[in-house]
Amino acid sequence: MTGKDKKNIYASITLLVVENNPNTMLLYKECLKDTFKSIVFAQTEKEVLRLFERQHFGLFICQHKLPMMNGMDLIRALREKNKVVPIILAADAQEYETFQQAVDLNVTHSLMKPFNCESILHALDETYEPALSYFLYQKSLKDELSSLKDQKKYDNTQHKQAFLKEHQAIRNDFYYKYYKHPEQTNLWYLDGSYRPHEILSGDTYSIRRINKDRAFFFIIDAMGKGVSASVTSVVASSYINHLVDLSKEAFDLNRLLSDFSTYILKSLLDEEVLAVLFAEINFSLETLSISSYGMPPVLLCDKETNITKIKTNNMPISKHYVQFNIDIHQIQNIDKILFCSDGLVESSLENGELYFSHLKKDFKDSKNRSSFLKKLYNKVPNPDDDITLLFFQRFEQSQEGVIDIECKSTLKEIENVIEGFHTYLEQNSIGPIHTAKLGMIFTEMIMNAYEHGSLDISNTLKKELISQGVFDDECRNREHRYQNRHIQIRYQLIPHGKGKDLTFDIKDEGDGFDTQLFKKLIFDTTSVNGRGFKIAKKMVDAIYYSPKGNHVILHKYIPKEL
Repeated sequence: MTGKDKKNIYASITLLVVENNPNTMLLYKECLKDTFKSIVFAQTEKEVLRLFERQHFGLFICQHKLPMMNGMDLIRALREKNKVVPIILAADAQEYETFQQAVDLNVTHSLMKPFNCESILHALDETYEPALSYFLYQKSLKDELSSLKDQKKYDNTQHKQAFLKEHQAIRNDFYYKYYKHPEQTNLWYLDGSYRPHEILSGDTYSIRRINKDRAFFFIIDAMGKGVSASVTSVVASSYINHLVDLSKEAFDLNRLLSDFSTYILKSLLDEEVLAVLFAEINFSLETLSISSYGMPPVLLCDKETNITKIKTNNMPISKHYVQFNIDIHQIQNIDKILFCSDGLVESSLENGELYFSHLKKDFKDSKNRSSFLKKLYNKVPNPDDDITLLFFQRFEQSQEGVIDIECKSTLKEIENVIEGFHTYLEQNSIGPIHTAKLGMIFTEMIMNAYEHGSLDISNTLKKELISQGVFDDECRNREHRYQNRHIQIRYQLIPHGKGKDLTFDIKDEGDGFDTQLFKKLIFDTTSVNGRGFKIAKKMVDAIYYSPKGNHVILHKYIPKEL
């Protein structure tokens, strides 16, 4: 290899020189200024080690004798950190023992004093092969690291896309919405909870609104791990939702099960097994139809907190067997229903006990989905399988002690309502911490009803008006334009256990909105839209909107303060 080639290799290397003599430092600079990418000088051991930690050097030239420092001690310290980086030791020719120690420390070459530019360049020539090897070694590490980073970036992107695809297969027509039958006074909350153990999950679910009388829903649990189970789950879920979309008002559970059975048999591998729960609620007839393929029992809790189990009525689906039965159950006296995949019942507690033994009591003692999930994940903080559950609950609002207010859509009246809400909490012995938090949520919700509902100001328009400094003026103009619009507010506190249940709801006369947009807001943590919803979601036990989106109901259990 020519001298020019060697120079090109050194041109990509940063040299660290340990030297304190100004004349010697100048010699290095003049001799090597066109050889290396850069030259860094250091004079103390502390400085050298600090530089070594922060910067990459391809070659060291180390003076043996320096004030307050011994070159060999420094080389020992460097070798503890890097056993292969090339090192040239500069020492007096008479220091034979020093050169012997240098060999033991894998010092690459020596530079005997006194030296000049020619001897320095000669030392570099002798060090070239080790320097080249070290350079190629570092380059391979860098390339490998870069490749790993690119691969990790690619994998992360694929995982994210797979996760979004799984969530896209989940369809919930009641997402943060309550259901109310036109001829009934009670409401139903139809909630789902999906917690995959890994990015690729074998679980999925959907809750679909068929018409004003009926809702259809399912949970799929593809047995197995990883890609195969995830693909089967997503494909099956997507196909079922497609059938629901096609059928619309003509939906028939028997026909769907038959079509699905025909389809899924073509998609399953020989060894695959699929557990599925299909169910339909008829709110008018108050019946629950179930076709369960190897899924855990469905739990029903009546008004007297008695628990009924509905066991599976079909074998799990496989390539070699599929047959379905549908059972119909009356739910006139049922307050809440729990459907789940086997990840819930088979999760292990720290003592090795299965959560199944606690499920019935926790469900019985839970006032809503939020309180049930708290009980579950307090006992099983790190489940070893996917957990999917549906928690359906009937809500009948008591008229006892209800505060019912109707106010005009003006800031002045809204401020009076907010002040009255704070006073109500204080008069009912709600402590200052809970009063402050609940007051903030109440304010956010009523301001949403005022701005976005009554005054018809969208988030986009609000941003524009604020940036132009005319938001308050526009609100006053719209107050006059929509002066006949009112906001209805109801709230009540009911004793529950050692604490109290607070329910409040706010209804405006605006056009409403689709709560499906919350799904995007939850995944997009950078968005500032939906601030009131995000605050409420964190602080209350439950939040539900009307199908139109212009009426919101919130529930919060307030424990007794010590």
